[in-house]
Order: sequence, then C-alpha cells, then structure tokens
Amino acid sequence: MITSKSLIPVVLSVACLLAQEPLVLKSTTRLVMLSVIARDGKNQPAMDLKKDDFRIKVNGKLQPITVFSMESTGQVSVPSFGPSVSDSGALPPNVYSNRLAVQGGTPSGVTIILVDTRNTKVTDQIYAKAQVVRYLHTLQPTDHVGLYMFGGSLKVLHDYTSDSARLLAKLAAAKNWELPDTSEADAQGALQTDSAILDGIARGAGGTSQAERAFYTTDRVLATLHAFDFLSQHLAQLPGRKNLIWVSGGFPLDIGFDSLADWKNPNVDQRMFTDEVDRTMRSMNDANIAVYPVDARGLMTDPRFSAQNSKIAKRPPLAPPVGAKEQETMQEIASRTGGLAFYNTNDLTRAIKSAADDSQVTYSIGFYPQGDGFDGKFHKIDVEVARPGVKLRYRKGYFDVAEKPQDDQSRRAELRDAVWSPIDASAMGIVATVRPATNDPGSIDVALKVDHSTIGLQQDQGRWQGRLDVLFVQRDDQGNEYGGVDDTVNLNLTADTYQKLLKDDLGYHRVVARAAAAKLLRIVVRDAASGAMGSVTVALAKVK
Repeated sequence: MITSKSLIPVVLSVACLLAQEPLVLKSTTRLVMLSVIARDGKNQPAMDLKKDDFRIKVNGKLQPITVFSMESTGQVSVPSFGPSVSDSGALPPNVYSNRLAVQGGTPSGVTIILVDTRNTKVTDQIYAKAQVVRYLHTLQPTDHVGLYMFGGSLKVLHDYTSDSARLLAKLAAAKNWELPDTSEADAQGALQTDSAILDGIARGAGGTSQAERAFYTTDRVLATLHAFDFLSQHLAQLPGRKNLIWVSGGFPLDIGFDSLADWKNPNVDQRMFTDEVDRTMRSMNDANIAVYPVDARGLMTDPRFSAQNSKIAKRPPLAPPVGAKEQETMQEIASRTGGLAFYNTNDLTRAIKSAADDSQVTYSIGFYPQGDGFDGKFHKIDVEVARPGVKLRYRKGYFDVAEKPQDDQSRRAELRDAVWSPIDASAMGIVATVRPATNDPGSIDVALKVDHSTIGLQQDQGRWQGRLDVLFVQRDDQGNEYGGVDDTVNLNLTADTYQKLLKDDLGYHRVVARAAAAKLLRIVVRDAASGAMGSVTVALAKVK
C-alpha cells in the first residue's frame, strides 16, 4: 500500500529499467568505507595489493575487512538506473535525470577542480587561473575532469570530461573569467606585493570595524562549507573516489582569537566553526570525496620581514604568520577526507596534476566497527599494508554519530537548501519526464521514477515501510517562487509490492499548474530515513 497525504496518485512504474539491485536497508550497524591511495617507493600507484595485505585498526583495535575492491581509472559498467542515452550522450526529449551517466559507462575516478574566487584575492585569481589552464592542456584520454567555480555562488562550468578543448571553451565564455597569458611569465610580483589583502581585511585594514570583519569572515566560511555540502550531494552517486581540487586562498577555522587583547575585548566577536566543519566533513566522507587544497597564493612571505621593515624595534607584536590560519584549515580538511594539501609553491600546475593523479588507482575498503555504540566521538583509523616501501593516504577517522530523528523545521530547511542549491543532488536517483498536460495546456505533467536502491525501508510485521518527501518549486530569473508543492509519500509495502518495487522502481505522477512568469522547475525528492536528497532542474522553455 502506498499513501500520500494529499491523495495524489502514486503508482509503481510498469516499465522495468535495467537493474535489479538490492534495496538499501536501515541498520543499527554502521558500515565505514575508506578510499585508500597506495604509492610505491617510486611514487607510482601500487596496483597489485590484495585484501589480505591490509590491516584496519580503529582506536588501536583490529577490524575485520568486509568490503574490498580495487578501482583504476577507466570505464565501469553503465549505471543500473537511468534512461537510455543517445550516441552523443543526450537524453530523450522531455526527459531529465540527476544521474551523471554517459554512453559506455561512467568513470571510476573523477577529478573536480573548484576555483574559489570567494576566498581568493584578485591578483592570486589571475595567477591560479593561468595555472589551471596550463594543466587542462595536459589532459589525457583517461582523465575525467570537471570544472566548477565558487564566487557569489557555485557554478558548474563543465561536469567531468576528458575533452580539454570543451573545458577551455567554457573558461573563455565564463563571466568574470579572463584568460591570462599562459606563457612562462608568472605573477610573482603581484604575489609579493599583494600577499595579504584578505588577511588585512580580517585584521582591520581598510577602516572596517571589528564587527564588520567578523561578519565578512563568518559569511565566507559558512558559504564555502555550504558549497562543499552541495558538491557532496551532487557527486554522491558517482562511483569511485572523487578528488576535489580546491584552488583557494582558504579561510580560518575560528575568528577573534588572534591575540590576548582580542580575548579580553568584549566587543570582539569570537567564534569557532568546529560543528559546521564536522558536519561538512561527514558529508564529504559519505560521498567518498577527498579534498586536495591548492593554495592559490603561491609561495608565501610575511611582509613584516620585508627589507623595507628593517627596524626591528618598531615591528608590531607578532601575530600568527600571514596565511598560516588558512593553511591550517587546508591541512585539516585534507587530512580528514584523505586528500593532500599543497601550499607555499608557485608551481600550481604540478600541484593540481599531483592531486589528479591520485585517482589512477584506489582501494575501497569497508568494515563494520566492532563494539559500535554511536558514542558521538571521533574514532581514529589506522591502515597498515604488508609491503615495505608502500605509502598510504586515507582519511584519519570518523565520528560515530547515530542518525537523529529530524523535526519538521529541520526537514524543511534541508529541502529549502536543496531547492536553492546551484547544482542537482544525486544521492537519490531521479528520472523525470516533463510534458505539457494533455487536457490542460496551462499545466505540466510530471512523471517521476525514483531509484529503488536509494530508498531506505524498514521491515516491520511483514511490511516494508518508508517515507519520501517530494517538493516542486517554480522560479523566475530573479529567484521569485511560484506554485510550490510539498508532498509526503508514505510507503507501507506488502511482500508482493516490495518485489515489484525491486523490479520496476518507484513511480510518482502529478500535474502541476504552470506559473506564467516561471523559468525553472526544481524537483526535489528526500528520503526521510537517511536524509538523502535527489533533485532535477527543468528549463520550462523546453517543455513543449
């Protein structure tokens, strides 16, 4: 039995797609998955390691390995859920999906370059963009690279591809992306003379007040963490390890603690972003994303030790070195996701290439922690390999946090974030067929198919139970919303209906009144059990 709070027809699809994967079930035992990079003594991928070569310890206690696989750069099988695509990779007319599928399969290792202009001063942006362009010219057929930009908002310039010409064309067409000269000349002078603009703002330069500086810093820290969350939702269902190369000037993990005077000043806003960073790192780890921060500021020198400041007696008391707090953040994020931070180097091209090369070979190792009690604490992970000279890289631990029941306010906040996310979420697979309604030209006929393997169900008294939130929002170019629909689908399946769900996936149908001023339709589906999100964006001009 399937019920809906607004009595909307909800049916199991009759058309069977390719897959018959097992349904994702809720469990009180948590499977912890690790992506492990192994390099030999020549810094080449160690490709022939076996399950018995690895040992996993949590807080010093040996853990039995339950899941093990080795993935190399290349193609894997076509995703089991999703529409057929043409030879050009295009979807059929009126069909939209959030699955990143291409003809012939999806890559087993993807690199995303995120150029962060929100946290990077203009002179460093120019130099960093030149280095990114230089790297794109070196792409090989086995490289799968996406290019995103984060400034006022998060923008997808191009999802993963090995076609560097298309990426460069996107760069040339992107707003606020002026392609600099990619000759050997660099911006060393600019790096030296303008090495601390953002640091200066945070410390009081430019006549800004302490409160203004705190507001500015807090805003960009939270905005950056939100961008990471959006990326996690967007890349969640892409198979294999995802390397996120974050080209940025970085941000601090706290504000208001730079000096003893600040500590004693009640007018100084003091804040640590520990909880927000913890939440974001869990999201990145769940999506199997390793972050590789690349410091866009290049080689850093502290201007206080310039030859122009030769009179030591007149130097101000030493605060943390310029840029050090941002580099500490880069190290922290890299360590907690299994990536590697690159800073104090002007060869950003080599740093980007080194980070991308980590996708060549990845070992996926999973285990169920012994004595898992959801204590909410951080549990340290150690991975050992029985081969001399092999170095490993992996995330250093996990927080053992049980899923908490969410109130309606939290649920609505998550749905609202998904509506306004600049990119579609893919943790729940969605295929939407959107056409003008047959009997009502002023309405839109929407037929959804939800991947059964992403729905969390619990078995109770012979039935399979779960709940989905379905949200429809129409928007215009200015962000005004029209015709919002918020629906809840309650699943209470018999054994026969459950087997049909495994075969045919979940179908949902609704006719929505079309707002004359709306330009986009955003469709969001949320699994209540896990909080996983899926979303699809439809350009209404194409609905004909």
